[in-house]
Order: sequence, then structure tokens, then C-alpha cells
Amino acid sequence: MMYRQLILGTGTILLLIAIFLLSCKKNDDPDDASPTPSCTIMAPTDSARVQVGSVIRIKAGIQGFGDDVKLSIRIDGVQLGETSSEPWEYLWNTEGWSVGARKLTADAYEPGMMASDHITVIIIDTIPPLMPPVPVIQITPNQGNTDTIFTYDASSSYDQEDELEALLFRWDFDGDGSWETDFTNENLFMHKYTHPNNYQVRLQVMDTDSMTAVTVKSLLVTHTGNPDACEGYVTVYYAGKVYKTVAIGNQCWLRENLDVGEMIGGGVQASDNEVIEKYCFDDDTLNCEKYGGLYTWHELMNYASIPGGRGICPQGWHIPADAEWKELEGYADTEYGIGDVIWNGLLYRGFDAAKHLKSLSGWTDGGNGDNLHDFKALPGGSWRINYGFRGKGEEARYWSSSHDSGQNAFHRLLQHERDDIYRDLNWDTAAFSVRCIRN
Repeated sequence: MMYRQLILGTGTILLLIAIFLLSCKKNDDPDDASPTPSCTIMAPTDSARVQVGSVIRIKAGIQGFGDDVKLSIRIDGVQLGETSSEPWEYLWNTEGWSVGARKLTADAYEPGMMASDHITVIIIDTIPPLMPPVPVIQITPNQGNTDTIFTYDASSSYDQEDELEALLFRWDFDGDGSWETDFTNENLFMHKYTHPNNYQVRLQVMDTDSMTAVTVKSLLVTHTGNPDACEGYVTVYYAGKVYKTVAIGNQCWLRENLDVGEMIGGGVQASDNEVIEKYCFDDDTLNCEKYGGLYTWHELMNYASIPGGRGICPQGWHIPADAEWKELEGYADTEYGIGDVIWNGLLYRGFDAAKHLKSLSGWTDGGNGDNLHDFKALPGGSWRINYGFRGKGEEARYWSSSHDSGQNAFHRLLQHERDDIYRDLNWDTAAFSVRCIRN
């Protein structure tokens, strides 16, 4: 009998040992372990300098506590306050505190549990003054000719407070005081010059504090030796304005849209009255200054329907005929060259001619071009008697001097959302932009 009881007693002991071992093994499983209570100061950073009188946001990260946890904030052992809800933050007003190093402590606690963290905060009389960014220009190659495609790189620019990705850049490739780009995060551009010169390339950089700085770098551009279509015509003075020229292949164009004549309202139809009449988008003369005037076909032709006629262009220049537009498109496009039959088609044709003719800025929804040939087409929109003004920022429409036997003339359309170019006939009573080409 005693022997049997001993055996049962031994079995019971072994069972208890097994249960204990299984229990220990379960508790050692990291998936079943509770997070270790912790309190970490997230802001400000250790050794942060703050100006006396400023309000400092103190933020902590808390883990491993229950629903009754509270956060207490102390400075040099003196409690400032506490909070019992997320986000675990406290605003410390340093007004009246003396300068010097202060010990900032954050305590997270609940009954029977506590975790702490501390850092040093240095209160100073003044903070270092904000510094403007430092613009740096890199041009590859460092010199070239009128056939060279130059690459402009601003990625070596820097700022004391901001990372490179936060900086904004804009360029003036000609050094003429007119910015070729708007402020943008893009720091790499390409450009090609139409005239030889020693250009003073300007770069302006802006940081997140709206501080700016400008730097200038010289770039020598020589002539290729090939005939210059704009020889002797770098600029043209006409009707009180100065127009720049751009040589593209064997053609010489005015680089700006024509802006000449008197503005008439959008509710009036232009007429043959010996006065050059233009529309300014939304009846705003500032739009004419930026985008040029909008002209009906007969008005821009000066009521003389002659293909390639001078129209309202300066002496020695004329309204481009449909064939001259085709030549420009063939030169600018990288897939279909001059004379390709594709340019004889209607509607959208080609591959990327519009991309290389559109300006670097001003187009909506990321529709800017790369302005590779310096044609600088701007999205000035259009006007129609029954529809009013449309398309500013989205499209550039240009007349040709080629007219059919009815009431239509050929025009070109460059869209913000496309890289190819649209060709079609349009009612000659509509008002589009005008570019002049040298005779």
C-alpha cells in the first residue's frame, strides 16, 4: 500500500514539473511577450538650441502601458505639467527662463509601472540668423557653338537649413534679365543658342524661408560656320517694342508673338478700318504684353489675302505660309524630318516637335516643353466670336498665311497635354497668335 502511494505521489510530482516547464516555454515565446514599457522624447532633439521666449513643442512616444498611462514633463526636476491622452505632447513657453542648458525629462507612468527619458535643451538669447541658399552652376560642355546642346546643372547648390530637394531653381540662359523658367524643383535643364555670344547665364535659388540668391556664369558660344538665317538680325525694333530673333534651321523667326495695334473688346468683331485691331485675352492688356495679341486672319493679313504676305509684320518679315510651318515642324521633330509626307496630313502629326517648340514655363498640368530650339511658344489661348476667350495656359494657336477658297485658313495648335502638333483649317474670323518669319 505504501509502495502504491509512493508511485502516485511521484506521478503527481512529474506532472507538476511538466506543467511548469510548458508554462516557462510559453512565456519565453517572443510573440506572446508584452512590449517593454518605454518613453522616448521625439522632439525636440538632444542639445537643441531654442531662443528664449519661444514656445517649444515637446513630443514623446509611449509604448507598453495600459489605458491609465499619463505623461509628465519636467525641466530641471520641476514639473511643468502632464497629459493623459494622445498625442503625447506638451507646449513649453520659455518666456522668463534664463539662458543655459536645461534637463528636459519625460515620465510615462501608471500604477506599478514607469518609464522615463531625458535630453538637454539649451536656451539662448538669439538664434543664428537664417542664411540664403548658395547657388552653384555647372554647364556641360563649358563652351560650344550654335549647334551645341548645353546641359545646365544646379544640383551642387546648397542651403544651411534645407536639403537640396526642398530648394527651388529658375534660370536665365541668355542673361538678359528675363527668366526662362519659373521656380521649380527641377535642377537639370538643356538649352541651345541661336546666336554666338559670351552669355552670362544666371541661376536663382530659393529656400523654404523664401530667401533667394543669384549667381552668374559666363558661357562662350561660337558660330558653327554654317549660314546664319538671322545674320545681322539679333533683335528687331517694331512699333515701340523690341523682338528677339531665333534661327531654326534655314529659317529666321521672331522669338516672341506679335503684339501690335489697338485692343478691342471680346464682344466686338475686328473690321477693315485702317487700324490694326487685336484682342487681349480676357480684355486684359497685361495678357497682350505676356502672350502677344490675338488676331483674326484678315486682320493679321492686313486685308490682303496673299500667301506669304507681309500682313502686320515688320518690314522684311512676313506671315509664315503653311509650307513654312511644315519646314519648322520637320526641323524640330526627332522622328520625322523636313519634307516627310506626315506633315501634309491634318490633325495631330509628328512625334515631339511641339515639345521642342513650347516654352519651359507657363503651361498647365506639367505641359511645359523643353524649348530646345528657343522658339518659346507660349500658351496664349484664342478668341472666337461665339465662344469668347479660351485656352490660356493650355494651348497656343498660330495662323499661317495660307487660305482656302472659302472662309478658312490653315493654323497650328500646340497643346499642353501633347508633344505633337495639330494642323487644320479654321474659320478666319477666329483670333489666334501670330509669329513673323524673315523674308
